[in-house]
Amino acid sequence: MKMNISDSEMVIMRAIWTLESASVDQISCKIAASNDWSVATIKTLLGRLVKKEVLTTTKSGRKFIYTPTLSECQAVNLMGQDLLDKVCAKKYANVITNLIDAADLTQESLQEISDALAKKTPACHVSCDCLDKSSECTCDHTSATEKVMETYDGKTNFND
Repeated sequence: MKMNISDSEMVIMRAIWTLESASVDQISCKIAASNDWSVATIKTLLGRLVKKEVLTTTKSGRKFIYTPTLSECQAVNLMGQDLLDKVCAKKYANVITNLIDAADLTQESLQEISDALAKKTPACHVSCDCLDKSSECTCDHTSATEKVMETYDGKTNFND
């Protein structure tokens, strides 16, 4: 499964994850401070998310209740994989390093990252999977990674 959702749809998803399940009115109240969206806009975004199967609906009286089909942690894992799928495998370390540099991390978060790295078994070889399928990789992995991070201005954007 791919997490092909827009930034606006992500705002809706974050509200629903916070509320666990919600009506349009509850979602609207939750995001009102950060967005000046009409109820019609919220309904449009909800419809898209239902169509993408990241939300389900149930009827409660005259209202629809929206419930996520996956947890926020599952979605974040999918988004991380989607990001890695968009770059050459040889660029992963640079992307991850740049994400760490851009993030505000607590000591506990840094320890979690350190523990994950300690458990990681290194690959013997990572093959280039750039779009240029020449026999030998000639891409400049560092500058390409920096270009990706500049494009996203330190924030990961998962739109196609």
